[in-house]
Amino acid sequence: MKFQWQYCGACDRTVRVLVTEMASVEGQAPATDAELVCLEVGDKCTGGMCPVGAGGPSGMVRRIVQNGFPLDSLRISKGHCPSCDMDAEMIRFGQDQAGCSICGSIGRWAMDHLEPN
Repeated sequence: MKFQWQYCGACDRTVRVLVTEMASVEGQAPATDAELVCLEVGDKCTGGMCPVGAGGPSGMVRRIVQNGFPLDSLRISKGHCPSCDMDAEMIRFGQDQAGCSICGSIGRWAMDHLEPN
């Protein structure tokens, strides 16, 4: 895997991207192609199509979870996932979307209230 910088037209800025390795067997064609994974999925993702990964931001979040990439550069909130019924870190992106860091399910992020310290 290698890191590189790539311009994102949706965010109108340069973002950090990870290029995954192609799975290959000696003497045979690769089983899968390398994927681009944006490590800055977040507030500025507008939905629709991600120009970096050729899919929606939710697909990018799933790639991050499936490949076990670190979450340190993403906007994270603790929450309970109704899909896997686990307390997990939620990867937040777009206006009100989040993905579970355990199972990768995507849903609407809602906050009912803020508790004082």
